[in-house]
Amino acid sequence: MDEKAFFDFLNTRRSIRTFKDGAIDESKLSKILEACNLAPSSGGLQTFEIYQIKNKEMKERLVSAAKDQTFIAQAPLLLVFCANPSRSVERFGERSQLFSVQDATIAAAYAQLTIHALGLSTVWIGAFDERKVSEILQLQQSQRPVAILPIGYENEKPKEKTTRGSEDLLHTLD
Repeated sequence: MDEKAFFDFLNTRRSIRTFKDGAIDESKLSKILEACNLAPSSGGLQTFEIYQIKNKEMKERLVSAAKDQTFIAQAPLLLVFCANPSRSVERFGERSQLFSVQDATIAAAYAQLTIHALGLSTVWIGAFDERKVSEILQLQQSQRPVAILPIGYENEKPKEKTTRGSEDLLHTLD
């Protein structure tokens, strides 16, 4: 992919909150997971877990845990990315807490871009009650939910993206 195609691709990705009915093909899910597997991680330890949810009842419970964002239940597939610092605590000690959140976040970002590349849509959900999500998913105590990605085919016209602008992001310290 050339530079222009890459930036065009990034520019067309949007957050989508309305999804059409219809299952996600397993081959597309496999590609999303393959991208997550290729994501960089601290020490190459992949200190994250991914939970797949298709069950309607569980999705409805997650809506409640995610501040009543009802579109979560509308998506045919949810992926929940969780930090798992127990995978690196021997190597990184206390820093494993931070590194595992970073690993889960990077994997979710790779998933988000892959979802877009596959003609699917998603939105990053970070507004949720961690304790409730942990209970619903029956997570081990060492795991921490970081992001929920509802995945499906878009059923809305995406809004134009507004940003701060790249010049405003960088602070030069000399």
